[in-house]
Amino acid sequence: MHKYHVTSADQVTDSTVVLNLEPASVRKPFLFSPGQYAAISFYHKGRPTPARCFSIASSPTDQDTLRFGMRTKGRFTKSVANLKPGDVVKVRGPYGGFVLDIAGNDDVVFLAGGIGITPFMSMLSYATHVQASTRIVLFYSCQTQDDIPFLDELRSYEQNNPNIKVIFVVGHGDINQLIGLSAATGQLTPDLIDSVLTGGYENRTFYTCGPPPYMNAMVKTLKKKGVKQNHIITEAFAQGSQLQTGKVQSWPYNIYVISTASLILGSLAVTISDMLKTLPPQTLLNSANLAPTLTSSNSRQRDLDTLVNSLPPLATNAPATAAEQASEQAAQNDAAASAAAATAAASATTPAASVAPAPVVVQAPAPAPVQKTCTTTQSGVTTCV
Repeated sequence: MHKYHVTSADQVTDSTVVLNLEPASVRKPFLFSPGQYAAISFYHKGRPTPARCFSIASSPTDQDTLRFGMRTKGRFTKSVANLKPGDVVKVRGPYGGFVLDIAGNDDVVFLAGGIGITPFMSMLSYATHVQASTRIVLFYSCQTQDDIPFLDELRSYEQNNPNIKVIFVVGHGDINQLIGLSAATGQLTPDLIDSVLTGGYENRTFYTCGPPPYMNAMVKTLKKKGVKQNHIITEAFAQGSQLQTGKVQSWPYNIYVISTASLILGSLAVTISDMLKTLPPQTLLNSANLAPTLTSSNSRQRDLDTLVNSLPPLATNAPATAAEQASEQAAQNDAAASAAAATAAASATTPAASVAPAPVVVQAPAPAPVQKTCTTTQSGVTTCV
């Protein structure tokens, strides 16, 4: 940020004010290229104003003066017209790529409409101060001859610099103030451009600045004449659907686009965040979610185990009932048939458990003693069966 003091704020025409500033300090020079612009702000009625961008009309070779030209049709520009000498103006910049390249261009054509003459004043002043060999043709379109803010300076540049030629194109009214100068009435037509550019359109670089409709018409005309896009450089003074672009878009336009995109993305991020907060949490299949199910299953298994363990144990060695004892005694006296009958009786009298009991091992009864029959033969041999 650079600090300047107002030296004058002159209403040079009914619709144009020219603001002249001088640096408040020499310790920090304001360096810029011819054709660039800057943002200015100041205090109005004790309150700081927003910053507004305007093309610089002075030459970068003159560090003692910084000059701006602007239309007085808004509150900000009308406040500029009311600034007094000594008032403080803050300057930020420079910005933009609408710059005269005298080293790379031998022939240039300026197409200015209305207040679009402002950046060309910086270029013309600079080319004159450094005695550039670049040939410059300026077509300046304005509403009336009374609406030309820098008439005396333009006349001086053309008279003192043989490489500069100015053609005034006045929309309507008299042109008696332009006697001795190249002037025409009506609109800037392709035929008028052809009559001035006798060498054709090739090997020339075209700069155009002014209201969007004017620039659209100029760019369309140049393209029809075969001028390549990279030889057309534009600067817009208004934002809108008719904004024309060339090599470099204006800095305010880029800032507006970036700011709008940032606001949209920020709003979208906040909306998504709020939606996520209001939605129920998603159920994920992980160990944390499975833990309650596993715990419940294990609890039921433990209850079942407790119930089974609480059942009274079954005797496996002693007979369960008196009937079983009787059967066992009978089995000792009888053969294998009595033992089988006792076993069936024991199975029939065993109580069933409410749950599947553990297998019961039944001890088989001891076999009954076998009675032997002995026979003695005449020879004295005894055989027992």
